Amino acid sequence: MISIQAGEKEAGCRLDRILRKRLPLMSLSGIYAFIRKGGVRVSGHRVRQDYRLQQGDRIEINADSAELAVPDQRTQHDLSKLVRTEFFRRNFCIIHEDRDLLACNKPAGLVVHPGTGHLRHDTLIDLATAYLLNSRKATAADDIALVHRLDRDTSGVILIAKNKPAARRLHEAFRTRSIVKQYTAICHHRPPESEGEIAVRLIRDRDERGETKMRISEQGNGGALSRSTYRLEAFDHGLSRVEVFLDTGKTHQIRIHLAHVGAPVVGDTRYGDAALDLALVSRRAGTAHRLYLHAQKIEVPAPSGGKILTIRAPLPDEFKRIMEKDRIQR
Repeated sequence: MISIQAGEKEAGCRLDRILRKRLPLMSLSGIYAFIRKGGVRVSGHRVRQDYRLQQGDRIEINADSAELAVPDQRTQHDLSKLVRTEFFRRNFCIIHEDRDLLACNKPAGLVVHPGTGHLRHDTLIDLATAYLLNSRKATAADDIALVHRLDRDTSGVILIAKNKPAARRLHEAFRTRSIVKQYTAICHHRPPESEGEIAVRLIRDRDERGETKMRISEQGNGGALSRSTYRLEAFDHGLSRVEVFLDTGKTHQIRIHLAHVGAPVVGDTRYGDAALDLALVSRRAGTAHRLYLHAQKIEVPAPSGGKILTIRAPLPDEFKRIMEKDRIQR
């Protein structure tokens, strides 16, 4: 149980805004649900999220104290407290572990690594570090390293090295392309062939908000070569399920490749088709709002040598539901 006394600074502030500051790992919608279900009381009473606090009010929160503050990554003890948070339980899923390697099934929406100025410890590498330090499976946070990246909105398999020698071997495997990366995408329309290769040169650019947006070189000789192969697995009611294998691993490669061949990934707000996404949501009940791209399988040499590891992340339920005919609203 967390107990907070409202002081002079908190007087007149809305309850939800105070909780947003004090519970940094909870989303605003999560805070609203928490209040609505009675997980928060003020001076013993249930109140609405827009309740304005009075000096002396006591806010009682039915959660572990680890939710209260952003852990200070300078101390390993504080970071390990993340394992007691609801954010950790909701977002951290191990699908393979050995002495050198941790593989997780990353949910869509979770950032894998903090960017410049990112102060909240709400990334996958923070959660993995907390788990390994808390379970004494690592001796120092500096030993733990992401081996590759996934976009925030892509779900699926991601690899984390537990020690520096394993990180070096795995990075070398990625550099020499001694791995197999298989993705599943749900797309509007269908690719031009049942299977094929997409090879284009990509140039890094910026959108109107200053965020990275790749584009295909119009001359065909600038930028970096990117190559994927794909296989159409199913097509029904205007939607395709496509398996994609990466030969190169450029930023946003699969998304821009599939859009290039006329099969944009459902839910892709950067390279996709917003009108088709909107029509799909209105036509099919319960369609989850997300990017329908999932890193389903990785085959990688074991860091200790001797065998190839095949690691799979189950296809999310929403990928299966969206292709079901009986979800079409007539």
